[in-house]
Amino acid sequence: MASISSLGAGSGMDLGSILDKLQAAEQKRLVPLTQQQTSYKGKLTAFGTLKGSLEKLETASESLKKFDKLNTTTASEKHDAFVASTDSKASPGNYSIEVKQLAQAQSLQTEEVSNIKEYLGETLGEGKTRTITITQPGEKKPMKIELTDGQTSIIEIRDAINKQEGNVNASIIKAKDGENYLVLTAKKAGTESVMTITVEGDNKLIEFLNYPGTKSKLTQTVEAKNAKLTVNNIEIERQTNHITDAPEGVKLDLKKTTEDKDKLGEHKPEILVISRDIEPMKEAIKNWVDAYNELQTTFDSLTKFKPVKQGEEPSKDNGALLGDSTLRGIQNQLRGQIFSSQAANDIPTLNKLGIKQKPDGKLEIDNEKLEKNLKEKPANVKAFFMGDGKKTGFATQTHKLLKDALDSQGTLVTATDGINKRLKNLEKQVDRTKENINETIERYKRQFSQLDKMVSSLGKTGSFLSQLQQMR
Repeated sequence: MASISSLGAGSGMDLGSILDKLQAAEQKRLVPLTQQQTSYKGKLTAFGTLKGSLEKLETASESLKKFDKLNTTTASEKHDAFVASTDSKASPGNYSIEVKQLAQAQSLQTEEVSNIKEYLGETLGEGKTRTITITQPGEKKPMKIELTDGQTSIIEIRDAINKQEGNVNASIIKAKDGENYLVLTAKKAGTESVMTITVEGDNKLIEFLNYPGTKSKLTQTVEAKNAKLTVNNIEIERQTNHITDAPEGVKLDLKKTTEDKDKLGEHKPEILVISRDIEPMKEAIKNWVDAYNELQTTFDSLTKFKPVKQGEEPSKDNGALLGDSTLRGIQNQLRGQIFSSQAANDIPTLNKLGIKQKPDGKLEIDNEKLEKNLKEKPANVKAFFMGDGKKTGFATQTHKLLKDALDSQGTLVTATDGINKRLKNLEKQVDRTKENINETIERYKRQFSQLDKMVSSLGKTGSFLSQLQQMR
């Protein structure tokens, strides 16, 4: 078949140019399809942008939904006798604290031993053992250590006790050459860790290690003591210097006693000040307002409308989701939520909290009003945002609304799935149309080629007849 460039060579007609114009006309059948593809792809991109903004607001709403974690307090820092920290259960106020006694762990020391490898027990014979039992009131089970004849040196006794990983630590202290001591120290402070040590099956070790006892060679070098303090003149006693429940929500790490330097033997209280820390709450609320305003900007961009004169094509500057029912539905739901009221609460609305809506639909924080509510009515603020954590509460409801929209079965996914299906159908239509265009052009080529041959043949016949006429 003749190529496009050779069409008309025989007839002298410009058939190639005619075919080009016919092909261009056929290609126009693709224009509405590709325009639809471009439009739908633009919508997919727009829905991706919308999803990103909705996810930011969902995250911010989830933070407000967990308002308990934001409702924090702080403790005054400059104290000589203790270090204080707080959690959300702490109540703001001033607390008078006297530390009268620090908790300490009991420590026992053996008599002097010249050689740490010397066997101190009796020789019982092969396969026989003696048993050391260490009991402490605060431990559920006593430590039981069995020793063979080759394990009665203080170094072997130390290792055997430490291997148990119980509430007793054994160590050897070398005072000088030839003067060593086995020291047993409770790992936990307080009287619940006082040690009672008994040895069975070895009379020599009984004398060396049994405690307490009149003949015991173990000496108490550090007495077990409980921590004693007062909080607002209430006497408190604990096994440890880490106080976690007095006052509630406050942790005290005791460092020293609060002795009065001017009055020997008396205690001078230190004042612990617990204050409400509103900064985490303010930050979470600000983040939510920023996320909401960013979403409004996204709404405005995606639904932008530029008017045109009657009869003109819609402006290309219009938002990709102008008039989209999915976006409009989410927008209306959020608008309704913004003006919703939480019942049975002194702070029922955002406006009462200190967040107002501007004429452009965005939100603005009244810092003075918000800070006052956070300081004076923290329980009401918590109730406003959290509600029952299921159906009521501004943040709870907003989070659910957004989660439903973003869910795998939500409105956003439904909308994008619909667009993807339309794009697949359009792709098939484009392929079919291209195939049809190619078939049409090939048909034109065949027809033009035949026409070219026919005209060329007629031209040759006419020329022959002219020659015959001239020969007469």
